[in-house]
Amino acid sequence: MSTTESSTGREPFAAGALPRDLTPEELDAAPVLESVQDLVIDGLTDEEYCRFLAAINE
Repeated sequence: MSTTESSTGREPFAAGALPRDLTPEELDAAPVLESVQDLVIDGLTDEEYCRFLAAINE
């Protein structure tokens, strides 16, 4: 952050568009995936499924 930004006490331009960190309460309430297989999308072709697996294993 530049000295100008810090001296005005305002957020840098467009910083409000960035995601914020979860609070401890939000993190505790967030769903947990038991397996990567929980991400699998029904109805994919074999080719789409292979590409999907390759993408999540990168």
